[in-house]
Amino acid sequence: MNMPLVSVCIVTYNHERYIRDCIMSVIAQSSDMPLEILVGDDLSEDGTSSIVAAIANEYPHLVRHFFHSPRLGPAGNYLSLIREARGAFIAHLDGDDFWLPGKLSAQVSFLEQHPDCPAVYSNALLISDDGMPLGVFNNPQPSRFDINSLLRRGNFLNHSSMLYRASLRENILALPTPFLDYRIHLCHARHGAIGYLNQVLVGYRVASSSSMVVHQKELVRRLYWEALLDVPRESVHEDDLAKAIAGFARSILLRSMMAKDISILRHWVPIIVGASPVGWVKMCSFICGGILRVVVRKASDAMWAWLTGNHLQILFRR
Repeated sequence: MNMPLVSVCIVTYNHERYIRDCIMSVIAQSSDMPLEILVGDDLSEDGTSSIVAAIANEYPHLVRHFFHSPRLGPAGNYLSLIREARGAFIAHLDGDDFWLPGKLSAQVSFLEQHPDCPAVYSNALLISDDGMPLGVFNNPQPSRFDINSLLRRGNFLNHSSMLYRASLRENILALPTPFLDYRIHLCHARHGAIGYLNQVLVGYRVASSSSMVVHQKELVRRLYWEALLDVPRESVHEDDLAKAIAGFARSILLRSMMAKDISILRHWVPIIVGASPVGWVKMCSFICGGILRVVVRKASDAMWAWLTGNHLQILFRR
């Protein structure tokens, strides 16, 4: 097998309904550049494994099927793949998502033109679990942003759009498992300004049947907090880290209110106060300001939908 330019790492578990479309969307881009497709099958219990095996048998020069037993979990599955990657660039793709034509060529071109840029992401099309279009992942973004911006704005990047330099893989391999995708994005941002393409290059399934965000909310919340704590304080601005923590606190407050469970606040408030780099008064002002922005944004979105009849959503407006 010739050396690939890009190693595409697909993590999958019980994605029988989606995995063929996922892999074939990558194979369709193999004419644009040399690539390899590494599929980490985490002991799937449905028909995923047989589908991946059949595709790997049909495209042995492109697809490598790694069947894990015992199960490694999402982070462990991904780490096992990037250890095997041989390309100069590494791309991530979840097994329930897919790519649109030209995705890899556009992003590789961007990284080749910006040698100081560690990673590049793109916008994505939102689709429902049954394939209906719902909107887009982001509103228009700047083409470059640093770690302080990524802290202030939270985790708004689409993980299945990520392409990064293979030279950075050791930083990811050093992360303790499990971890959230936000921790990877912040890790990349320590090495330079992140790139972003405003093109819609990925199909992202909102709240799919296998979504970790849907089924493991408490774990996601804990891993998000660990991602914030992992950022070296000396490398970021104090107020930007405080705003990141305020955004997390706001989500805790809203979750507690929705669940009508004060114990969530009792657990998290002392932890947040202890980690804040600014005083509590300033932190409260950041939290309240964030809540006000969310309320205004939702009201304006509702008014726009009412006036225009356009109900397509923007999942992460920043």
